[in-house]
Amino acid sequence: MPAMRYPTKEKASIEIYGRSGNFIAHVSNLSVTGACLEWMQERDLSIEKGDLVRVTVVLKALNRRHNLNAEVVWKEGKKTGVSFIKSSEVLDKIMDRV
Repeated sequence: MPAMRYPTKEKASIEIYGRSGNFIAHVSNLSVTGACLEWMQERDLSIEKGDLVRVTVVLKALNRRHNLNAEVVWKEGKKTGVSFIKSSEVLDKIMDRV
C-alpha cells in the first residue's frame, strides 16, 4: 500500500549529487517515503531517473529546515518524483555507478 501523501507548498533547495549548483522547487506533496517536486525554473534541468539528490525543505511555520537524501524515481515535465533514502545509502549508490 502506498504511503499517504500530504499536499504542501513548501519551497525546497535541491542539490543534484555530482553536479554544481542548487535549484529551487516547490514540494507539491510529501509522504514519509518521498515527495513530488515542481521546478520553478523554465529551462530543462536535465535531472534524470536514478539521479541522487539532497533536498533541503524549509518549514517556515516551524522555523526549521530538514535535509533529506533522495533518488529520482520519475520525471514528467516540470515535476519530479523522489524516493527518500538513508544517508548511509548515498555513498553506496554513488560507488555502484563508478
